[in-house]
Amino acid sequence: MRLKYNVDTQIIFQIGDPMDRSCSPFMMNALYDYAHVNAVCLPVTIPKGGLPEFIQAARTLHAAGFGLTMPHKSDIIPLLDVCDEASRLFNSVNTVRFQDDRLIGIGFDGLGMGMAIESQTGPVAGKRVLLIGAGSVSGPIGAALCQKGAIQVHVVNRTVDKACNVAETLSNLYGIQTSYGLLSDDELCAVAPDVDLAVQCTSLGMSAASGDFESLRFVDQLPDDCVVADVLYPVTTLLNAAKSRGLRTVNGKGMMLEQQLATMDFRFGIRLDRQALLEAEEALDIAIAMRDLRAQRISSILSH
Repeated sequence: MRLKYNVDTQIIFQIGDPMDRSCSPFMMNALYDYAHVNAVCLPVTIPKGGLPEFIQAARTLHAAGFGLTMPHKSDIIPLLDVCDEASRLFNSVNTVRFQDDRLIGIGFDGLGMGMAIESQTGPVAGKRVLLIGAGSVSGPIGAALCQKGAIQVHVVNRTVDKACNVAETLSNLYGIQTSYGLLSDDELCAVAPDVDLAVQCTSLGMSAASGDFESLRFVDQLPDDCVVADVLYPVTTLLNAAKSRGLRTVNGKGMMLEQQLATMDFRFGIRLDRQALLEAEEALDIAIAMRDLRAQRISSILSH
């Protein structure tokens, strides 16, 4: 890297808990290098409830800003001086910058997924969307898809009240037809035939520890031209089932990569070309490999 490590080096933190599987700092540092920005992104574990103390420390260190992952995406909002409407309504911010001693925050997860879907599978305009899950990324993704011209959104979640909140907020914001229901096998099978784009916004199907769908038979009910996207990467049981059916798929890797372009513009006012995504993708692949090797090494040590 071309990092100078001098008094002009801008410090950006990536915070969350846990942080041992986070790959974002690798991507960010690769893009700082690509753009010749004298900055560094440092991962730091901050437990839930620790945001006020962290922000004070970041101010003391004259940090340029920070990125957030769970469990801070909603907790940061009351502490911000400026926040865009969609991020505030859906309680999800993942990027913050200091500007004239003010905290300015925005959520880029939705934008990233919307860009990834369109760059890999074509326009979202006119599509009927199924959002699976109503957590921190579901609303922002729904908002981004509505902004790109989605005409209908159906939200399913294990807690129906949360699905209702996401659906009604999208309807109020964008004036489109929305509906909601329980995340169940019967509900998914009932709505699947009328879906053009299904986006999985939970941790289901990532690993045995995260749990899985009750059944994936709804995938067989999706139209042949349906696109299936997942916020997780590189593979999930849902994506595997969709691929087996010959459906086009988009994993969460694209969401992570695409939003880096928006983040660079927000943080530094730099608009990178899409060639920069190749640098970010290489860094992400290396980070994933390092993360997996570390997990294997720890597992081997614990088993002896």
